[in-house]
Amino acid sequence: MIRNYLYFRTQATIADDDDIAQSAMFPTESFMGCYPASDTSLKLHFKSLILQNVAATRVIQNDTDFTSASIMVKQPHDLLTDHVSLTITANKHKEVMEALSKAMNRNYSNGGGFVTVADDRTGLTSYISSFITSCGSISINIAAAGEDTFSSTFS
Repeated sequence: MIRNYLYFRTQATIADDDDIAQSAMFPTESFMGCYPASDTSLKLHFKSLILQNVAATRVIQNDTDFTSASIMVKQPHDLLTDHVSLTITANKHKEVMEALSKAMNRNYSNGGGFVTVADDRTGLTSYISSFITSCGSISINIAAAGEDTFSSTFS
């Protein structure tokens, strides 16, 4: 399967590109969508890199009545998406979205594509659209928010 990957970098100095908020790469299939966050900002959402396979916890409880048992399922909820905010030329959201869509769906002949969407490296800045002016921020979520509990009794 050919996979394309999207690369983002907020850090201008290569020696300081050393944490989760400085640069990130997402497989294109984790892209969930984007929307204008302001006149000059486009927010892109991705399935979480870290919380890809969060599983529910199942607990079987035996009551004193041996003719029935109950199952309690605990499951994290509100799995927050990872997101990248791009700073763009005022009101050029559609043009940036179009460039992003074309880059994600391009068939790269080398078996997969490394697509630099936004790289703020000093002297070597690179953007998939001339309307992107910088990679504003990268947010990788490392925990789910909250928990749901479900119970069932069966005989």
